[in-house]
Amino acid sequence: MAICVKTYTTAIVAAIVIAITLAMTKTSFAQIDAEPPIVNNDTICLISQINITGNKKTKPKIILCELEFESGDTVSAARLPQLIYKSTTNLQKTSIFNYVTITYASDEDSLHAGLNVVNVDINVEECWYTWPMFDISPHNGNLNEWFAHPDFDLIDYHIGVKRYNFRGRREAISILFKRGFNNITQIGYENIAIDRRRKHLLSFFASVQKQNNVMINTQDDKALYHDFEGKKKAFDGYEYHLYYKYRPSIDMSNTLSIGYMSAHIRDSVAIINPDFFGNGRTELSGLVLQYTFRLDKRNSSYYPLKGSFLTTTIKKYGIFSNTIDTYNLILDTRKYWQLASRQYFAAQLYGSISSKSTPFHLMEAIGFKPNIVPGYEHNMIKGTSLSYIKTSYKFEIIRPHIIHLKWLPLKKFNKIHYAVYINAFANAGYTTPKSDDYNCRNTMSDTFLGAAGIGIDFVTYYDRVLSAFITQNVQGGWYVGVGFKSSF
Repeated sequence: MAICVKTYTTAIVAAIVIAITLAMTKTSFAQIDAEPPIVNNDTICLISQINITGNKKTKPKIILCELEFESGDTVSAARLPQLIYKSTTNLQKTSIFNYVTITYASDEDSLHAGLNVVNVDINVEECWYTWPMFDISPHNGNLNEWFAHPDFDLIDYHIGVKRYNFRGRREAISILFKRGFNNITQIGYENIAIDRRRKHLLSFFASVQKQNNVMINTQDDKALYHDFEGKKKAFDGYEYHLYYKYRPSIDMSNTLSIGYMSAHIRDSVAIINPDFFGNGRTELSGLVLQYTFRLDKRNSSYYPLKGSFLTTTIKKYGIFSNTIDTYNLILDTRKYWQLASRQYFAAQLYGSISSKSTPFHLMEAIGFKPNIVPGYEHNMIKGTSLSYIKTSYKFEIIRPHIIHLKWLPLKKFNKIHYAVYINAFANAGYTTPKSDDYNCRNTMSDTFLGAAGIGIDFVTYYDRVLSAFITQNVQGGWYVGVGFKSSF
């Protein structure tokens, strides 16, 4: 426990020190522009030239596809600032630019049928695109549970490389090796456009997983692990997936994927938990079909404060298979409001339903990524269905600013944006156990879950969010936690 407290304290102090250091650095500051106000102006503007600068790697068409307008459009002068703002947001959400600046000006020397001719200038500052993928994290993504019960056998070590904006076309290519608890090798190639307007995209992933240490069951709402010895792996699996994405508009996408999965376990795994693959099976194999609808109108993909988000997923395991036949339905909807100057409120509703035949290995759980719910990070609450609501009130202590570190020669790293928010939150959730026997082993299934807390978020460079918080749940558990991304 002393190690845990020391780790939390170090993280909190580090966040405070970073904030003070940035605030006191002798640099140039600039406040990030807010959304422009709506004005009444009936003048009609003709968008003439669109000039792009700063894109050393990125193809111009990648930028043009994210704009809410194109050359030759006519728009009202009142609406143009909103389109500029939304286009800037769209480009920032691609995560291939550090900063985007869009300005426009009337061309007084050009008139077209009495219209106000406007030229648009777009300046982008590109990110660093080739990143070594080195990370050390708990295998389940639950950092605070690991801090409470440190066990290096449950750590994943990520080694690999990912090239973002590959060929300057917003594609991504990666190879990743996970070692430690999981032993996974994965390759992927994302966002390959098959048309000029980038409305039709392809991606594919392939992975191989082998391990001897297995999360074999849950007891008292905690994960149970068993490390099997011997040359033969306790679990080995292979997955191959091909994704087709149709993007009819900037905010909307439809993704259809077809894949194949094959997984095997030792007989001893099935003996300890016959429901691991279901009915004492030692093999799962078959086609996996999935459809996802996504509507993203948030002002940011990593720390949204305004807008909305909706995604629905239908997943079917076991097409033409005699070893698995199950489905999973997921709904994730979020809404973000600005209540007043510097004050924001957000709410998320998440629900997942699986068939009763879903084996333990494929069931979702509160406490396992992506379903990390503050207040229950020290638990592993599995079930055939789960739902939760997250709410958050944020107050902006330090407005978004940009610091220019002029003494740093690397242009891709010498500008840093940052902001600080106080965050008060409340969450509630519920899971449905698969059977009465499962419920007897885990008392938090089929039980109301609720928690509340307060924390501080430090939003900084390259889409990073550092947070520290304290929370308590209705079962009486409380703890101090840390995080490295927005809760939702």
